[in-house]
Amino acid sequence: MVWILVSIIIFCLFTISIILVRNIPKLRVINIESVPKEKARKVKEKIILQKLQRKSGVARNVVKASSGAVRVASKYGRRAVQKLYSLEQYYQKLKRTAEEGVHSYNKDEIRRLIDQAKDLVKKDEVVHAEKIYIDIISHNPKSVDAYEGLGDLYKKSSKYDQAKETYKFTLKISPNDASVLVSLAEMEMDSLNYKSALDYLKKAIDNRSKNPKYLDFYIETSLRAGSLKDARKGITLLQEVNPENKKLDEFEGRFYKLKDEYIQKTSEE
Repeated sequence: MVWILVSIIIFCLFTISIILVRNIPKLRVINIESVPKEKARKVKEKIILQKLQRKSGVARNVVKASSGAVRVASKYGRRAVQKLYSLEQYYQKLKRTAEEGVHSYNKDEIRRLIDQAKDLVKKDEVVHAEKIYIDIISHNPKSVDAYEGLGDLYKKSSKYDQAKETYKFTLKISPNDASVLVSLAEMEMDSLNYKSALDYLKKAIDNRSKNPKYLDFYIETSLRAGSLKDARKGITLLQEVNPENKKLDEFEGRFYKLKDEYIQKTSEE
């Protein structure tokens, strides 16, 4: 009798999973230029799909658990069903909202919610913070601050693929956002992709050429990427913005060392 109940639970899990996946479009690219209602629906469905995919191992775990203690398997199975049911309910709620028309938050409300989310992140309550960011996006699909905050959250949580995807989508909304460009450059630097990082920083500096922090990062990346032209440009800009910067002498020394190495290498060829 117990094994029959366990089998029913497993069957229900697989059935619910299949229904959910079939009802959520697998979107690779979000077209923000479409009609507002369609645009909002695609943004929300993409994020919900990612949440569902992160839970896709639930059914397999239930099967594995059923080979052990039956009581534990049944308890885990009930929790899994409840989670999937809650996710399905949340999806249906957002779907209805999109169909009925989305009421946007005003700027003050968005700022209040983002500040609340940032405070939660500081307390390591990332799940609640993520929900707030998604809620803002569901009402304001072009909120750059909400997308950037969500990207920062994923980065802090070491979900680098999701962070990078979120940042890149943010650039589709705001191509010249220096803060987002620098965040992407930081991720490329962490992966030792200096040239890719430099590409992002060039765009950031074009828009924020007087930010000492960005210039410092730009020079460091240029030197590591071996770009004398960009390093020289960065040093010159930093001298104009902050001539008392203590790192200028260090940057100058590394620049001329790199230049000498380049001259020596080309002469040998």
